Amino acid sequence: MKNIFISICTFLLLTGCSSENSSAVKENNTPTSSETKMDECKVSPTFTISKPGPNGKDVPYGLRGVKGKFAIVDAPVNAGTNNKQLLHFWGGSTEKTEQLFKKQVKIIGTSKEDGKTVTAFESSIGVPNEEIVKPPHQDGESVGYLNLPAKGIWKLDAYIENNLFGSIIIEVQ
Repeated sequence: MKNIFISICTFLLLTGCSSENSSAVKENNTPTSSETKMDECKVSPTFTISKPGPNGKDVPYGLRGVKGKFAIVDAPVNAGTNNKQLLHFWGGSTEKTEQLFKKQVKIIGTSKEDGKTVTAFESSIGVPNEEIVKPPHQDGESVGYLNLPAKGIWKLDAYIENNLFGSIIIEVQ
């Protein structure tokens, strides 16, 4: 009996919260806009990129999300407040990234706990400060306020000009 219990716990631990829905994924592994449920409840990983500092020298910069696609600054996000946030977007090449500049971005948040959806962020993708960051540009940035009403796990779907661009999972405190 004890072995069965351990086997069940191990199975649940290994399967976690993920589920695959291949019909909701385009060929490039980007979720389609018709996908509304949260496919995975694991918080997106962190990674570091180098960005030019005020003196022009590269400094490490911590992000959370999908490297080379969509990420936010790796900092606490608090429920019910305006969290100043810098979002990063990569188009796959410098040309495609630069095509994102000046386009509107909207972040739709979906709560893992109750499935509630909210518009959590709206802004546009800016051209990096060319006094510090010289072309060709590797990423686009959008600055604004991320506002999620409750703590817990949230899926953030990034829409650029009303087209789903990418998704990440964060924990809101």
